[in-house]
Amino acid sequence: MTMVDESQRIPTPPALPDPSTRNRAAPRFVVGIVMVLIGGLWLLERTGAVDLNVTSVLALGTMTTGVALMFLARDGMHLGLVVFGTILGLLTLVTLAAPFEGFQGGIGDRTFLIGTVDEIEADYNLSIGKLVLDLSTVDDFDVETTLSASIGMGELLVVVPEGTAVSVDARIGAGQLEVFGELVDGVGIDRSFASPGFGDGPGIELDLAAFAGRVEVRDE
Repeated sequence: MTMVDESQRIPTPPALPDPSTRNRAAPRFVVGIVMVLIGGLWLLERTGAVDLNVTSVLALGTMTTGVALMFLARDGMHLGLVVFGTILGLLTLVTLAAPFEGFQGGIGDRTFLIGTVDEIEADYNLSIGKLVLDLSTVDDFDVETTLSASIGMGELLVVVPEGTAVSVDARIGAGQLEVFGELVDGVGIDRSFASPGFGDGPGIELDLAAFAGRVEVRDE
């Protein structure tokens, strides 16, 4: 019978985590954090808790990705995370360089029911979604009344009272413009329209813009 001295046994060291697994998990974790951050900010904006715009949210996501890359640089290239950050950065530049103010608004669908000229705000801006301005019940327009509205991506609809004299200046980067049934679509749309009799009595001037999407003016 052979006796074994238990004191001479060499304990097996605990297995170390596979570095390759850690390298794969880190970028996914960072992307998840950025997505949760963007989703959380969007939710806060929708509930009215904060007033944000698309450019700010994208810039924050880009910055978060950049900081993560700095800390993860010693573990490797993380090409996927670099591509993700580059895409966020490019989207930030696109929204920042857009020739319209639409990307300075919020996200979602917004409808404004306007009853009098005094209720008209200086500007209506929406980043992504559908923006509806219903002026159909306003009856106190004068020739000096001006309304400006813009959207980053989505649809902008302005409804005016039937028979009201209207002037429209519309600019669309890419999309479609419809003014009282007259339809134009394409890229780089820049059109002006004035209804008969505009300037001779009560009326409204509309200054409308969209980066990409549809702009419509109709009466009812």
